[in-house]
Amino acid sequence: MASDITGGVQAMETEAARVLDEAKAKASDILQSARNESKKMSSTELPLDDVKAECVKIVEEANSKAAAETKAAAKQAKDIKSGASGKVDHYAKMMASIVVGEKAA
Repeated sequence: MASDITGGVQAMETEAARVLDEAKAKASDILQSARNESKKMSSTELPLDDVKAECVKIVEEANSKAAAETKAAAKQAKDIKSGASGKVDHYAKMMASIVVGEKAA
């Protein structure tokens, strides 16, 4: 009876050792696979085409907006100069008429 128990325990120990060795081998395979995948991923270039295209689009939009604002500012400056020129002429005529006595201040 004792030998049956001893034989059973030894069989379980042998089976446990076999299962443990299989688990270690499988874990080693998984780690090696993960290392290989990691190396593959780190050596691959990231696809930056979409990012570069978006960057070009943003720069083009910014340049277009800047050109439009510059054009609007130039027009506004021209209008201000034009309006100021007319006012200067008006005030000069007014002061001249006051000086010669045609009109009272």
